[in-house]
Amino acid sequence: MSGYVPLSKVDHRKSGIVSAGCSFALEQALVPVVAEELPQVVPTMAIGFVQAANGESFELVALQSLQVGVNVYVHTNGQWIGGYRPAWYRAHPFRLLKDTQSSRLVVCVDESSGAFERNAGEQAARLFDDEGNLTKRAQETADFLEKLQKATLVTQGLVRQLAEAGLITSWPLTTRISETEEAQQVKGLYHIDEAALKALEPDVLAPLVRSGALSVAYTQLLSEHRLQGLSRLYELRSQANLQSQPASDVDLEDLFGEDDDDLSFNF
Repeated sequence: MSGYVPLSKVDHRKSGIVSAGCSFALEQALVPVVAEELPQVVPTMAIGFVQAANGESFELVALQSLQVGVNVYVHTNGQWIGGYRPAWYRAHPFRLLKDTQSSRLVVCVDESSGAFERNAGEQAARLFDDEGNLTKRAQETADFLEKLQKATLVTQGLVRQLAEAGLITSWPLTTRISETEEAQQVKGLYHIDEAALKALEPDVLAPLVRSGALSVAYTQLLSEHRLQGLSRLYELRSQANLQSQPASDVDLEDLFGEDDDDLSFNF
């Protein structure tokens, strides 16, 4: 249960942040991503689209499971094992959210997060110094959130172009919890219609090329083969192997065929 509240030098003057892993994401099957980080995401994750909250547009996401309430890229001890960690997660426990009174975006912190300490201990990174100013760490986080917000708006525009060109269609995926159970259809996921993409008229294609939306479309199609690695990670989870196997023993190179240890991403 999240508890985001505006960051305040009055309420959070003595508060701090500690490293707490990714347990907060254990049940998140999807994570929003931005176009700028796709080169880092697709070596280990498939990407797709879901309908936005307004029901009128689509959102770009990375798939972390085909089962609701499961994230196979987070070890059961809360350690991230997915190689590159999407910006949405690296921002935790902070978000830019609309202020209820002014409607402007403000930095908020999730007070229910295990990473938040009301009274910062020795291991915590303080949010404000003794004079009530943001610490260097907190200011860097605020800057990161601002860049992430800008990248999100750019991504929304690219996805909107793809939708308006008639390229986003329902993704017919199925999954099963065990070999003995019947396959179930996965609902709510969308992908690029490759046939429609190939049939685009030049005057429709050109704007997609100029904006970068076409790159997003092809990246999504190319990422779909990552579902195989996703399935294998889920098998490990469903067989309870991850509970007894240290996170450091999960070999992403073996699962996905690439070594992504040196990947990094900064806005």
